[in-house]
Amino acid sequence: MLRNHKALLIALAILGLGLVALAKASKIAGKIVAYDLMRHNSKTASFMQNQEIVILETSGEKEKYIKLIFSSFDTSQIDAKYFDGTLPLEVDVLRDHSCDQRTPVFVTQASLEQIAGTYLLTDAFKNRPPASIKSLKCYAAIYRKK
Repeated sequence: MLRNHKALLIALAILGLGLVALAKASKIAGKIVAYDLMRHNSKTASFMQNQEIVILETSGEKEKYIKLIFSSFDTSQIDAKYFDGTLPLEVDVLRDHSCDQRTPVFVTQASLEQIAGTYLLTDAFKNRPPASIKSLKCYAAIYRKK
């Protein structure tokens, strides 16, 4: 019985890894509309992964705005030049349903009362924030060493 259980677990692990390997990555490009200020400012060099969460305005008709999560052990996941919202960022991504978000909150200035759970608008979007977004689909960026 124990041998069969172990074989089944190994088979499931191999199947799961195979499915991950076959997952189709796609490219997404867009300008950074806003970013999670808490994640942006709280990065440290440690054994824990750092994350950067940004909202992109894409050229897609179906998904005008998307949530994009970068994870790595570096203290910088995205080049600083993209954070003013004027240059398009292009990245390979995988769809991640687990981090979809409803009704994100955007602010033009960070305050201690509002910092948690809000996104700070980039300079390019402070005068034209996105209209009410009911749902943001989430994507995980695929980290590539350059």
